[in-house]
Amino acid sequence: MKSLMKYIFIPVLLVLLFISCNEDPTSVGSDLIPDGDKLQFKQLDSKETPVAQSSHFYEANVNLGTSSILLLGKNSDVESVILLRFFVPFSDSMVTFYKNNQFKIKQVWMEMVPTYKLGDASQNFSFSVHQARSQWSSLGFNKDSLTSLHYDAQDIATSKTLNDTLLTFNIDTKVVEEWLKYRADSLSAPKNLGLFFKPSANCQRFLGFNAYGLTDIPYLPLIRVEYEQKSTFIDTLVANPFMDQHVVTGAIPPQSQYIYLQGGLSLRGFLSFDISALPKEIVINSAKLELSLDTLKTIDGTPSSDSIFVKALKDSITKKLTADSLVVSVLKRNGNIYSGEITWLVQKWASAIDDYSNQGVELSLSDEERSASRITIHGSKSEDITLRPRVKIIYMQKKQ
Repeated sequence: MKSLMKYIFIPVLLVLLFISCNEDPTSVGSDLIPDGDKLQFKQLDSKETPVAQSSHFYEANVNLGTSSILLLGKNSDVESVILLRFFVPFSDSMVTFYKNNQFKIKQVWMEMVPTYKLGDASQNFSFSVHQARSQWSSLGFNKDSLTSLHYDAQDIATSKTLNDTLLTFNIDTKVVEEWLKYRADSLSAPKNLGLFFKPSANCQRFLGFNAYGLTDIPYLPLIRVEYEQKSTFIDTLVANPFMDQHVVTGAIPPQSQYIYLQGGLSLRGFLSFDISALPKEIVINSAKLELSLDTLKTIDGTPSSDSIFVKALKDSITKKLTADSLVVSVLKRNGNIYSGEITWLVQKWASAIDDYSNQGVELSLSDEERSASRITIHGSKSEDITLRPRVKIIYMQKKQ
């Protein structure tokens, strides 16, 4: 009998639970909550309800000396040069043998592993290498510094070979002999100020190489020096870089209906929306920013520039950032759309938290220091209204 009651009771209980969990809740108890305390969810979508917006792009001053990638190459828009300075581990005994004419440099070659690529692999990649003859530093060296950089006209690199995984070329042995001679007697030869790499006029793509400071030492550019000592002993030295820099130059495109975000040259975007129509004293549940990509005008590399940083501006004219500029929203690319949440920022604008005023946002490529990509975004004046920047805000307010 107990077993029979158990099988009857369980189905009845399930029916009662199903009825109590009806998706359409009853109004029982709703009259106990004052209308002024009830909450409503509303939405402001700039695609459905157009709001005033503004956008443009500008050049930022970015120190590329901290980049994890060194870029070499050019295309129709920009070009990038590299400066590299190496430490050759000549021992005291080697210097002594050199002074006694018992040390000879037989062959010097360089190996560079590409870790970034931009441009069709079928396009030409060509460059020259020169001895730098003026001081330079990774701190503060920029495109203006290039005008005062002195270097030898002679290309010291020969037998250049490039495949998918390695770039190699020979270096004139006289270059390293000069470095050794300076080590033996600093008054007898010029100081080792490094090598200057520049793309040739017909170069039409970019390669990137790991920069000094990375822990992945095997993939840093290196120089191998084969030497002979006392006419009997032959061995090879490996010289690693201890200072490097790349500098990107190029013409800034004219202002248009697009927002250009450029790596290396450091073009950044400005974007603002007028959200003054939002009610006061609201809670922003979600604020999503969407940017549409123009694929025909975009030049992207590998790895791809697949995300955009969004930062709050304190001044839309000077492009000065707010005090919490370390707080960054990230827009990720999915197809032809970059999108992401900017909820925290819109909440501050809507509530005037910390005296925030809506001065717009700065847009920049997350990899702008280490890429040569030009990402082209449809701006606020795009001829196709549906492709203009879009903000979708979901907020909560008390029922009026």
